[in-house]
Amino acid sequence: MIFFENFLVSFSKMDKVFLRRCHEAVSDYGLTKNEVMCLLFLQNNAPYDSPKDIAEFRRISKSLVAKSVDSLVSAGYLTTKKEENDRRVLHLHTTPACEPILAKLAKSRDEFRNALLEGVSPEEQAQLDIIRKKMSNNLGRMI
Repeated sequence: MIFFENFLVSFSKMDKVFLRRCHEAVSDYGLTKNEVMCLLFLQNNAPYDSPKDIAEFRRISKSLVAKSVDSLVSAGYLTTKKEENDRRVLHLHTTPACEPILAKLAKSRDEFRNALLEGVSPEEQAQLDIIRKKMSNNLGRMI
């Protein structure tokens, strides 16, 4: 049981350090951590592109996501499009003005991944991916 608890704590730390590094990488744009989190989510989780998706997957309140999305739209970094079948559903799209931010976030993500996996062999990385897939499948059955 200690392994499992340590794993969860490590995962939580990993997520916090990742978000902090990404936030620092784009600090010259004056974005909040939640705005950065929204952009990272959109960059890395296609086809999930709605505020509801961000709130559900990142486990943050819909109101906090809405505030961040509104700010990003006002700054010209996002556009919204209502779904034709259900006008209540918004789809978010990054704009060309957001491209430099996304490039910095991608670079920060790559640097974080490289630092995190330093000393981990390709074979060990493959084993981690097998375990991750199994755990993801298990989670899917639990939901």
